Amino acid sequence: MDQTNNLTQEELLHLAVEATRRGEHGASISYLKEGVSRFPNDAKLAYVLGAEFAQIGMHDKAESEMQRAISIDSELYTASFQLGLLQLTLGKVDEAKSTWENINKLPKEHALWQFKTALEHLAAGENVEAKTLLESGIVSNDFSLELNNDMQMVLDSISGEDVKPEQIDADSITSQARLNAYTNTSSD
Repeated sequence: MDQTNNLTQEELLHLAVEATRRGEHGASISYLKEGVSRFPNDAKLAYVLGAEFAQIGMHDKAESEMQRAISIDSELYTASFQLGLLQLTLGKVDEAKSTWENINKLPKEHALWQFKTALEHLAAGENVEAKTLLESGIVSNDFSLELNNDMQMVLDSISGEDVKPEQIDADSITSQARLNAYTNTSSD
């Protein structure tokens, strides 16, 4: 008998998150796949599965699951941010901006709005604006230390001067913004 048959959505998600924290990606993906097959309308399970796929470099599957999560729950703003960040790191700037449109529903004081807007400025070579928004977002972010750590890494890598868009390549953005699976979705 499969030991996961009697587990709830919450239990499967918790087990997956714990497996991820231990670096057991295969176990995490197994729990999450079981979860999305049994609970196909659970946006958080789909989002975390997408984030886990991103962690192991399966970007197409990551995009697909995160898009599915957003289609189930358009107010899962962490998923919108992470999908846009993944797209940005893959050099899909226009797709990232489109994905991030959903985040515009949040107040401008919200950390996710500030982070996505900062990354849009960064992609446009507007480093001064990007730095200001990253700093403000880090201060206002009270829901994810991991996200703050990643945004601090981006902030630390930005020069203080604006650059022309043609001076920026996708690799520079990719090196500045690493994807991390943020399984704390309490900001949504």
